[in-house]
Amino acid sequence: MTTSPTINDWWKSAVVYQVYPRSFADSNGDGIGDVRGIIDHLDHLVTLGVDALWISPWYPSPMADGGYDVSDYCDINPDFGTLADADALVAQAHELGLRVIIDLVPNHSSQEHPWFKKALAAAPGSPERDRYIFRDGRGENGELPPNNWPSVFGSGAWERITEPDGTPGQCYLHFFDVSQPDWNWENSDVLEEFDRVLRFWFDRGIDGFRIDVANSLVKESGLPDLPENEKFGELVGDSPMWDQPELASIQRRWRAIADEYADTPEGPRMFVAEAYLPHDRLVRYLESDRLHTSFNFEFLISA
Repeated sequence: MTTSPTINDWWKSAVVYQVYPRSFADSNGDGIGDVRGIIDHLDHLVTLGVDALWISPWYPSPMADGGYDVSDYCDINPDFGTLADADALVAQAHELGLRVIIDLVPNHSSQEHPWFKKALAAAPGSPERDRYIFRDGRGENGELPPNNWPSVFGSGAWERITEPDGTPGQCYLHFFDVSQPDWNWENSDVLEEFDRVLRFWFDRGIDGFRIDVANSLVKESGLPDLPENEKFGELVGDSPMWDQPELASIQRRWRAIADEYADTPEGPRMFVAEAYLPHDRLVRYLESDRLHTSFNFEFLISA
């Protein structure tokens, strides 16, 4: 074992092993990997010299996007086990000197999330709709999307809904799959809900979060059209869709929550950002009161 639960800044030198729950290890023979299967093989990770495991989304999910379409941020997918299983994994990992990092998916939820279902059932302009990004469509009858933004997964980033009375209605924004509506991070309910999610898992001993698409969340006010030369597959520079300045306050809010746990038996908690950004922009995310570390994607982008 190369780390101890009491070492500060453990993430700076840790060897981290990614675990995809569905395919890692099946403990009960049903053909689906599960949390108990991970527990059964923690000693193998120690033998490999691993210091921490990063568990890909293990939340309840329709699995339209490998679990990154979350329907409940504070539970375990029944295919993988229970919260009691998760608690046992964390306890056993810590006994072996292993840290446990899980995914935080804050840009979007599943369309099966209870709040999105309430948004669909509510009226335009309602508090329920304001938790997501709903807009009226353009065109004479609202038949055109609110702007020209594309989805990362192809086609447009807007989906028109049918209102509760059966008429064609507003559109909601989805940066990724149509089943993954984007949260509205200007809404206080969303801010407070993710505070709750962080504390829920930190209280259970989770050592850190890998933040999915950490350079999204906030969109430029007014949702302006993209320039015609905007392209995906490149490091994101100036864009109304990415890396907005308001992200700083969200990251500082999260860092303050993590820092509340510095004196617990598990020691400091951490965040690692998944953000496709040039270095001169990415370094801002790693200021002392924001996030702790980040993936470096410039190595993946060809010149």
